[in-house]
Amino acid sequence: MDNNNEISLKFLSEGKESALILIDLQTDYVSKHKNLLKDFPNLPKNVTSLLAQARIDNMPIIHIYEIDSTNTSLWIPWWKVLHSGDCLMGEGNAEPWAQKQSNEIAFFKDTYDAFLSSTIGDELEKHLKSLNITRVFMCGVLTKACVMFTANSAFTKGFEVFIIEDCCGDSTYKDHKTVLDLYNGYHIKVVESSFIFNSK
Repeated sequence: MDNNNEISLKFLSEGKESALILIDLQTDYVSKHKNLLKDFPNLPKNVTSLLAQARIDNMPIIHIYEIDSTNTSLWIPWWKVLHSGDCLMGEGNAEPWAQKQSNEIAFFKDTYDAFLSSTIGDELEKHLKSLNITRVFMCGVLTKACVMFTANSAFTKGFEVFIIEDCCGDSTYKDHKTVLDLYNGYHIKVVESSFIFNSK
């Protein structure tokens, strides 16, 4: 086991209150994305397995979806400048393999960072604190965008942040790997989905 895994195992064995946060696993950004499932063909299977195990373990599960609006999604004008007017507006429709169950909560954001969304406000943070959550496991798409933006805010709000590498996806595998390699061990920890439950 490498040093990173030794550190992760130490943290995961401490028994802190944890939650699973799934970010933007919706048709807009996965099945309708022109490249994502080509580079991440195992994403649906991995997320399905992750959800099944989290439910067996009664881990709180939070689903985050994006619904964009030209009125509240303030990032859109600058995005269009940078990307020649091309902008995929999120509609919040979950992938069939990442549907929430009736006892799980969903939040709908209008920007990259779920903690800074005008449509969520401080409700996500309040919900986590109401469950005494101190550690969050995050996954979803895109790794470099909504996953990392939300992870950054979770870190600044005092949560221990773990990114589940094999349950994330990006426009390219290179982008995905680059951002995780850059931040792993700095303010987040990168783990595999199987490692979370096998370490307990």
